Amino acid sequence: MKSWLSSIFAQEPQNKQEMITLLRDAATRKIIDNDSLPMLEAVLAIDDLKARDIMIPRQQMDVIDASSTIDDIIEKIVNTGHSRFPVINGEISEVIGVFHSKDLIQHFKQNNSFDIKQYLRHAYFVPEIKRLDSLMYEMRMNHTHLVIVVDEFTNVVGLITLEMIIEQIIGDIEDEYDSVEGERLITEIKEHQYRVKGYCKLSELNLKLGLLLDDNIVETIGGFLIKFLGRIPAVGEILDFKHMKIEVISADSRKINLLLLHLHQL
Repeated sequence: MKSWLSSIFAQEPQNKQEMITLLRDAATRKIIDNDSLPMLEAVLAIDDLKARDIMIPRQQMDVIDASSTIDDIIEKIVNTGHSRFPVINGEISEVIGVFHSKDLIQHFKQNNSFDIKQYLRHAYFVPEIKRLDSLMYEMRMNHTHLVIVVDEFTNVVGLITLEMIIEQIIGDIEDEYDSVEGERLITEIKEHQYRVKGYCKLSELNLKLGLLLDDNIVETIGGFLIKFLGRIPAVGEILDFKHMKIEVISADSRKINLLLLHLHQL
């Protein structure tokens, strides 16, 4: 160990790749844990990513219109499983705040007529070229878990949650809703259209959608597509199969995060 440390100080790494090589060498020598290595590499990689690289595009954002009834809002919460929603005034470009589902408890406690504008939190807007490392710091300092991403003309182009940034470092975070009978892994958007997590197992996808995807090496739809292409697809890339069309909604340099499946009608 002493000689390895001496080699580090004798010749400092000149770039990020050399630092990663040193970390991998340290893992090989059991100086750092193998489980820690992917996180250390991810930390080094995160400052190369910008908001637009991981955001959920505007066409896939789950939003609440300010004119929605309380029944519509409850249905949205139940169907998506989200706790926070951008609130719009008629159209996606007019985000007027963020609604937290737990505020419904306060409403029912007071038993007053419901007006969502009374419960809106401040909406934070960030440019799509914002670096993820500085964005994570700002979100922590501002105690906000959701930001709206805008382009250079201040048009809304997507959203990012703090969880999405953290997952770039430690991998997917599964909560109690992710593990119950595949809940939230597959979300029906409308007839023949589904939003699917990249780590959804092929067996669950086949069972729910009546597909026949199978592979003797990979288990998830994300792994299936990466193996099929021989690479990680880009965000926005569309793949055509016999019975469906798959659009990549969110992906990074390591994995596919979110997909949109359009089943062809027979």
